Amino acid sequence: MKSRLQVATQAKINLLLDVVGKRNDGYHKVEMVMQSIDLADQLEFNRIQKGIELKVDHSEVPTGEDNLVYQAAELFFKQYELKGGLQVKINKEIPVAAGLAGGSTNAAATLVAINNLWNLNLSVEELENLGADLGADVPFCIKGGTALATGVGTNLKPLNSVPKLDLVLINPPFSVSTAEVYQNLNLNKVNKHPDLRRMLVALETRNKAEIIEAVDNLLAEVTMKRYSQLYELEEMLLKQGTRKVLMSGSGPTMLGFVDNQVEAQKLVNRLELQLSKDYIIKAAQTTCQGVVIKN
Repeated sequence: MKSRLQVATQAKINLLLDVVGKRNDGYHKVEMVMQSIDLADQLEFNRIQKGIELKVDHSEVPTGEDNLVYQAAELFFKQYELKGGLQVKINKEIPVAAGLAGGSTNAAATLVAINNLWNLNLSVEELENLGADLGADVPFCIKGGTALATGVGTNLKPLNSVPKLDLVLINPPFSVSTAEVYQNLNLNKVNKHPDLRRMLVALETRNKAEIIEAVDNLLAEVTMKRYSQLYELEEMLLKQGTRKVLMSGSGPTMLGFVDNQVEAQKLVNRLELQLSKDYIIKAAQTTCQGVVIKN
């Protein structure tokens, strides 16, 4: 039985995010096209005698019960009455509280790692069901790739993997409350919803230009009205020649789509000269991977 496992966890963006209703329990009904990108955290899992220990190289990430990794491990240990304990070392590359599912993808990795280290042989579907108890993004983050998410975001249908899309992300130095964004969303005042059918056709035909044109996010107007700096970042990215600008999830990270990796890196270099050091600016590509076991 293994005692150590190294894992890479990919960030997630929404190529399309629409809210189509609200349930009686207060949760919103969504239609989203979720997509993994190759911006990844590195996690190391070690079996220990007892307890759950987290070591994180980022001061803003909690190391106790508030961390989804801790919650995922605790859920697994209780549900399957596992013996022993787990130590997790997390090296963060995915910006924190950025609308990129950094916490969710780490939780997904924890489920995969425990399943592997304790030889439980649970199926991906069983892991996804466990993950749904932790958060709406966790089930998707296990397999990653491209998927249509409906319901509260946990009903997943795999889609054609997209042709490689190159993008640059700007994460500003403030966080956004997803709950507040949804609370301030008035569906009765929405004039135009994202065109899901257009996106699905573009994905089916693997039409790169059409996929980029179809990207959209209903929450962008809500978040950007509350944080006017995001309009400035959008304008900056458009002036720099990006093909399309998209807000990721509930924000605040802004994504600019470009033609290739060379253009992406050039754009990163230019933005680093224009923005202060507390902005995180990275180039990324879409990927078909979610949680990747490295050993």
